[in-house]
Amino acid sequence: MNRIKSFFLKKYKWLLFFIFNKVKLTKIMAKNMREPKDFFFAYIAKRVMLISNKKMIYDCVERLSVSKEDTVLEIGSGSGQALNEIIKRKPKKVYAIEISKVFRKELKLNFKEQNFDIIDIDAKNLSKIIKSGTIDKLLLINVIYFLHPLEIYLKEFKKILHQDGTILISGRFKAIESFDKKIFKNSDIDYLIDILSKYFNVKCDFIDLGTESSKYHSIKLKNLS
Repeated sequence: MNRIKSFFLKKYKWLLFFIFNKVKLTKIMAKNMREPKDFFFAYIAKRVMLISNKKMIYDCVERLSVSKEDTVLEIGSGSGQALNEIIKRKPKKVYAIEISKVFRKELKLNFKEQNFDIIDIDAKNLSKIIKSGTIDKLLLINVIYFLHPLEIYLKEFKKILHQDGTILISGRFKAIESFDKKIFKNSDIDYLIDILSKYFNVKCDFIDLGTESSKYHSIKLKNLS
């Protein structure tokens, strides 16, 4: 029975990624990777992200070093893979920003017994609901590509970040370099680091966790001294 199940799972994953690779450069696929809406493309985007990002997400939360004293904000929480790891570390307070109605519904179902705030505003308006200097750890996984104009978002991050706080941005920039530039606005890692350096101290590392889908850039930001 387990062999049969394993066989069908492998076939399912193969078909899923086959379809994704055929449509990944289209505008509609790019839109659904940013915010799942269209049923078929949304399903493909969600499943591919769920499968591909598992190792990277765990590694990112480890690198963020969340403690019990921290107030944590994740931007673009999706279905909650990283939130699940964050909550295990029992931080003082957790916020989840998610603009997708599809993902917000999943978050409410998956975490209905957890005590954290799910917020549906755009991240460029964070300071309207989060007090200045109160966020200790801020996490963005495969989200930075979509933030435009980027500097407006960075100014908001700077406002809400505690003086000793940390921002961790992760991205698979090699994997998305050919995606629709009208959607994936910040896909050039060198350009991105130049912009980030105007507002924060930047430390960028390339991480290889052993598979093609788990190779990514980890960008850690601290306030300028």
